[in-house]
Amino acid sequence: MRKLLLLITLICFNFSFSQNKIIDSLRAEIVNYKTNDTIKIQKLLSFAKRIQRSNYKEAETKLQEALFLSKELKSKKFESLSLSGLAGVNLQLGKLTKAMELGINSKKIADSLQNETLIQEANVQLLSAYSNNMNYDQAKDLAAENYNISKSNPNSRGHFRNLYYYAEAERMNKDFEGAEKRYIEGIELSKKANNKEIEYIFKTPLASLYKDHRKFNKAESVIDDIIKYYETNNKARLAGPYFSKATLYSMQFKHKEAEPWYLKSLKIYESQGNLFWKKRITQILYVNYSIQQKNQLADSINKVYIAARDSIDSKEKKQIIEDVRIKYETDKIEQEKNYAKLESSKNRNLFIGSVIIGILILIASLFYLGRIKARKKAEVITLELKETQKRLALEKQYRDAELKALKAQMNPHFIFNALNSIQEYIVLNKKSLASDYLGKFADLIRNYLYYSDTGFISIPEEVHNLNLYLELEKLRFEDELSYSFDVEEKASFELIKIPTMLIQPYVENALKHGLLHKKDNRKLNISISKLSSSLVQCIIEDNGVGRKKSEEIKSRLKPNHKSFALDANTQRLDLLNYGKERKIGIEIIDLMENHEPKGTKVILTIPIIKS
Repeated sequence: MRKLLLLITLICFNFSFSQNKIIDSLRAEIVNYKTNDTIKIQKLLSFAKRIQRSNYKEAETKLQEALFLSKELKSKKFESLSLSGLAGVNLQLGKLTKAMELGINSKKIADSLQNETLIQEANVQLLSAYSNNMNYDQAKDLAAENYNISKSNPNSRGHFRNLYYYAEAERMNKDFEGAEKRYIEGIELSKKANNKEIEYIFKTPLASLYKDHRKFNKAESVIDDIIKYYETNNKARLAGPYFSKATLYSMQFKHKEAEPWYLKSLKIYESQGNLFWKKRITQILYVNYSIQQKNQLADSINKVYIAARDSIDSKEKKQIIEDVRIKYETDKIEQEKNYAKLESSKNRNLFIGSVIIGILILIASLFYLGRIKARKKAEVITLELKETQKRLALEKQYRDAELKALKAQMNPHFIFNALNSIQEYIVLNKKSLASDYLGKFADLIRNYLYYSDTGFISIPEEVHNLNLYLELEKLRFEDELSYSFDVEEKASFELIKIPTMLIQPYVENALKHGLLHKKDNRKLNISISKLSSSLVQCIIEDNGVGRKKSEEIKSRLKPNHKSFALDANTQRLDLLNYGKERKIGIEIIDLMENHEPKGTKVILTIPIIKS
């Protein structure tokens, strides 16, 4: 086993070493090639393409040099290729506007030359920029153009690339049938070409497409096929398929079945040092364990999530180190250029002597500066600590003030909604209902104003207030509303406190956007249970029309309306969660039956407040 690991290590080292040797060789060729002609442009483009993903800045420099020479030599072909390469680099750097501008210029030249190879290259970079900028229609047009150019040679790698981009573009345009057709076409072509690698490249997004459109049986069949192939041929690629399998089960509320697949995926990503996916999967596992009431596992995985999140936050520091490394390599290249120029010069010995003297002066200067810095280091650290403490204190005051202001906004919003209902009864001359409504409203407001200042409320009091609120809403629904509470005995305890007015906005949303649009048999259930000594779970479930149908109705009746209650509650959740190890979790599930919506379920996981 040890010999096998040693052999793999040596192979990886030799591959990396050989790649570096190739890059160094190409770099030296460019330095030593003195003629400014198309051959030099080709060398610059080839070198830039090889280092594009590892050294953006050097690649950009070489491509700009190639563009300058192309314009000098009036070579439109190489000008188009240089612009296309620069578009790709700017896309990787996140400069979308610049990438689109360069891509458009490259395509204009390629179109004027009627060169299909140049057109395809320019289209690839431009459609990538459009996709990242969410201009999906334009991206699809370019992908279709490339597909039509290369379809005469269906077994070429270029056609497979164009077919893949075409499928992705149709998927982004929410054209399910079109995307499915392209993916399947790619799979069939790769089978004919006996190319398993490309076949499974197409199968992976096809599985995601089926999953996104809730075609679970088809998705599971494709995912199982992918897993079977990679378990035999490339285990390093199993993390993605395992995660897809897990999410497939989660979407079907099979949380127990999803758990082992999440863990398999997490294990591979951890071995690869992938912090992003480690953070994402541990966050999902926390919700999974909470739903299954595996509280110890939930607490344990939450600690792993926090550690991964903190590691990702330190990326900025790593980026600074990477910038220093790039600067060092750039300086090294410049030194090599200077050395090459002085190689044939008679003053070489004088130059070396000057460098040595300069290095000695630099070392002496650094030593002197180091001694000065050492004396002041303690003072600087003390000042930084004091400034940090002041900043944290001010930040806490700001957060507290912001939360208080948001609560002050929510109070009148809730009162105005209730007063509108009372006004409706008065206008309709329903005095008895108005009086009944007003009495219950007074009790509710009295309780609300009392608990609003404390910031927290016990479970029994919260249930009492929710019951008052629903009685008032039931009058508005003319008794066409049935609701129930299921409160676990160990949760119904006065010492268990949660934030005030946390549950009510989600109940209000279930009524207004789910049940209001239903004619009869309106049902609402609120269940509260204690998951652990530190967590309470509240589930709000309705049998309304569902979120998708509600959005359609809202866009038709009030296209510019935005719910203040939920928007404000989302801001309030962000503030309540800020700086907390245990955060308030929320999961919204669309309930389906035979692919038809049958309501909505909201799951709130709430840390208990220690009063």
